[in-house]
Amino acid sequence: MTKININFYQMLFVTTLLAVFSFSSCSGFLDKEPLSQGTEAIFYKTPTQFSQAANALYSFPRGWTNNDGNMDISVLSNNGGGSATETDGAWSFTVIRNSNILIEKAKEYSGNPTEIAASVGAAYFFRAWSHFNLMQRFGGIPIIDHTLDVKDPIVYGPRNSRYEVADFIFKDLRQAISLLPMEKNIAAADKGKVSLETAKAFLARALLFEATWEKYVPNIGYDLDGDGVTSGAGKTKPAGYPSITDMLTEAKKWSGEVITEAETGTFSLFKIAQADSLSYYYLFNLDDKGGNKCNPYGKGKADNKEYLFSIKYEWDIRKPNYNLGHTVMTNQLIGISAILGDMFLCRNGLPIFISTDGVTRQLNPDFLGFGYDPAPVNDHNFYNEYRNRDYRFIGSVFMPDRPCWSNQPDYSLAPDGKAPYPTPVFPKSNPYLGEPKTPGDPAYSSLVAVTTPVIQQNSSHDNYGCRKFNPEGTRATNDESPDYPLIRLAEVHLIYAEAAVELGNGQISDADLNFSVNKNRARAGVAPLTNALIAGKYDAGWWDHEKNKTIIKKMNMLDEIRRERVCELFGEGFRESDLKRWGIAHINLRGQKLGRRVLGSAYETGLGNSNNFYGLKSYDPVARPLRYGIYTGTGPADLDYGRSISSLPGNLLYSQRDYLAPLPLQQIRLNPALIQNPGW
Repeated sequence: MTKININFYQMLFVTTLLAVFSFSSCSGFLDKEPLSQGTEAIFYKTPTQFSQAANALYSFPRGWTNNDGNMDISVLSNNGGGSATETDGAWSFTVIRNSNILIEKAKEYSGNPTEIAASVGAAYFFRAWSHFNLMQRFGGIPIIDHTLDVKDPIVYGPRNSRYEVADFIFKDLRQAISLLPMEKNIAAADKGKVSLETAKAFLARALLFEATWEKYVPNIGYDLDGDGVTSGAGKTKPAGYPSITDMLTEAKKWSGEVITEAETGTFSLFKIAQADSLSYYYLFNLDDKGGNKCNPYGKGKADNKEYLFSIKYEWDIRKPNYNLGHTVMTNQLIGISAILGDMFLCRNGLPIFISTDGVTRQLNPDFLGFGYDPAPVNDHNFYNEYRNRDYRFIGSVFMPDRPCWSNQPDYSLAPDGKAPYPTPVFPKSNPYLGEPKTPGDPAYSSLVAVTTPVIQQNSSHDNYGCRKFNPEGTRATNDESPDYPLIRLAEVHLIYAEAAVELGNGQISDADLNFSVNKNRARAGVAPLTNALIAGKYDAGWWDHEKNKTIIKKMNMLDEIRRERVCELFGEGFRESDLKRWGIAHINLRGQKLGRRVLGSAYETGLGNSNNFYGLKSYDPVARPLRYGIYTGTGPADLDYGRSISSLPGNLLYSQRDYLAPLPLQQIRLNPALIQNPGW
């Protein structure tokens, strides 16, 4: 029996203090000595010891583990239809146990409580953080609010409902807020530790998540709570449980307070005045220690005041040991699907296709189209769709008219520290003019050659590729060490705006927009979102995931704020949880999806000018057919005519049961009181 308890919760009950204090992950305290010996009985005696214990809670998995892969905004391949597994690495309570130890020892502390307040506040924060991650994945879980031994009733007890867990998370974070210091009062050596504003932002995130989950998920036609007896964790709500309106109101309050504090200079969106179109891009690859040239403007981690909370890395102290540069340059980290590509606005703040009557579609005046020309004289038409667009799009994709720097010598040149892009090398001959191929053209062997895009055989032509997180610089492979964001100021802007529009039943004031998301749009080079801007306007390129086709839809504030959320946070691991809490995951992640335009685009008449494809068609359906073919719909008048088919409906089986992951079968055998989630 004892052996079973020890295995339960994956070593929850046998974590030793030596393991607890084995490392920390915040830059200011990355290089501090770990605890080498000690026990609970002798350790928690001084503020320094409490601080060491709190430092050990910063034990995150490596960043770049959830980059919104296999989502509607990246590249969908297959999903759903699986079975419950024996184990699940997410079913872990180690950080919760370590937090509980610190919280309980604080009650025994004989000194002034203010001396250890920040450490105790961090423990409440991380206990909430861990419970929240578990709740997002599994729904109801056992609430662990004290250290357990093998005889504790919780070990073999049922789990709590999601409502009980959410309430517990909110209370823990309010307690953390009462204890943590403001960011501006944290010493330089301790920068990176959780602050008062970090806790407020995270509480706002948790409140918004649960409020929208409870608003929309009951409408998906599937009972995810179960009765707690035969399936699920049940529907029990604790006394005084907040209403949806209460949660949204509080989310707006806390996020608003963080934004207000940010405006005093404590936090700010990362911007480079000399390269405004690339500020967003450079935010994610700051890694300047040791003279590494991660951008040509001399900006480094010290210039980043946007991250409220992040996983801290330093190449000489704690590096992620992840081949980030290779993963980015080979398009294995993040994908920007054609559907997401279309969501990025033009700089005038409107979609690429618009309508004023809800029937007739026209190009946004800022949008240059997809480059179709029946008789092109060069490949410049391929560049059209990138012009006058959101900087978050053009800064993150691999642009067809320019190469980019890389720390990977197999794919590009290392940055020179002077220019944002390498000087491109163009082929000497022009096949559009009937010129013969130039033998030995230097462009054919150059790492920074710019050649005409060509659709390869068996391609689905469904995404743009993405260089977000590309670690420019000269770091060796696996030494790349930019920080990984966990909470950004830009997200806080989005939380505030979404809470406001939900409270307003779809309405939001221009003042609230200017206070929040319009700050993100300003960095992205996009006109402010206002009520006047979208009044009477239709998005004539709106992808309807339920119908799996493009429709003409009247623009509204809720849609636009959700658009802002995905255009700002793509690739940072939010997408699936967002789709779930909005009650649309089983819609967006199913059905036939379409890719990029082929017919009616530059690809239809383009000619290759690279060594292997010189003079050949950019798209040749005979020599290089697409994997799933071309969508023709009802003919040339169809809004989606000529797009590649990205995925087949038979491969996408995501259903309502997938909103919650199954409990690991091993844990159910160890504790039969854990009732499996519905449908599993």
